[in-house]
Amino acid sequence: MKVVVTGGAGYVGSMVTARLLSAGMSVTVIDKLVYGGEALLPFLAGPDCRLIQGDVRDSSMLRDALAGASAMIHLAGVVGEQACAVDPAAAWSINVTGTEAALQAASDSGLERFILMSTCSNYGVSSPDAVVNESAPLHPLSQYAEAKVQAEKLVLESAAPACRLVLRFGTICGLSARMRFDLLVSEMARAAALGEPISIFAPAAWRPFLHVRDAARAIEHCLSTPSELLHGKVFNVVGENCQKRHLVQIVQKHYPDTPIEITEKRPDLRDYRVSAERIERETGFTATLSVEDAFLETAAAVASGVFRDPKWPGHSAVPLHPELLRNGIPAAAIQGNRE
Repeated sequence: MKVVVTGGAGYVGSMVTARLLSAGMSVTVIDKLVYGGEALLPFLAGPDCRLIQGDVRDSSMLRDALAGASAMIHLAGVVGEQACAVDPAAAWSINVTGTEAALQAASDSGLERFILMSTCSNYGVSSPDAVVNESAPLHPLSQYAEAKVQAEKLVLESAAPACRLVLRFGTICGLSARMRFDLLVSEMARAAALGEPISIFAPAAWRPFLHVRDAARAIEHCLSTPSELLHGKVFNVVGENCQKRHLVQIVQKHYPDTPIEITEKRPDLRDYRVSAERIERETGFTATLSVEDAFLETAAAVASGVFRDPKWPGHSAVPLHPELLRNGIPAAAIQGNRE
């Protein structure tokens, strides 16, 4: 199977690319490389991986990339509130117009399957006693979530491709070749490993979490699941729901000397629990890795010196060069040695 992965060099995307290649698929990655592409270096010399440096809004490039493909995994986007705030207009254009362009190209190419990666952040806030499912009202609290709600609408209301679905991922955690430390579990693991204090806002608030390797496995699973079980559906993909105070307990269990403080700074008003029962019931997918797994592997990597500088600003969704969000990049195919 030939699969096109937009955003395939990113935190989630690089793990998806690796997973699909290991499953014997041919993968074309489309990525603007705003955050670099080093995560793909192990694969580029192989015969089944191609990297196209290009903007997901470039319709001509998309059509060329989709030639002969069976499926598109649409991950490309400006992710999170902080990153979107750098240039709201560019972020909205990439997240919404980019989805529209990808969907149109997929339709024009006669693609069989289109999978949009969305976010459980679309739920915003729910009743403290409720565990929301896919039919729950959406309350996006940020421009990023608003863009994802609009992108979902585009996918679900489109007339093609024949099989279209939306995966709402929980907050991602765990190690990736394109690492991010601006996500809650990763940030706490880094601080604990470095002996730094951890600040927590609203410790009673709930979040759904998903290990990045389970995210990649969910996408592979949806590529092999019969289309009649998927078409036109939204699936929550969550490993476990945790209160922030439970994350603190994990830290204290393994790094008992870590200072913990409750703060009112950087308030994040999201508070919700999410059910992943539908995807398990209807497709058989179940996440297998825990938040504690993600915390431990990330903390161990930091403590052992895997990251030359774990506090490098590039380990974030906020681009080091914001002008790359605004400026188009001419499409260029990048392939390793094929001899």
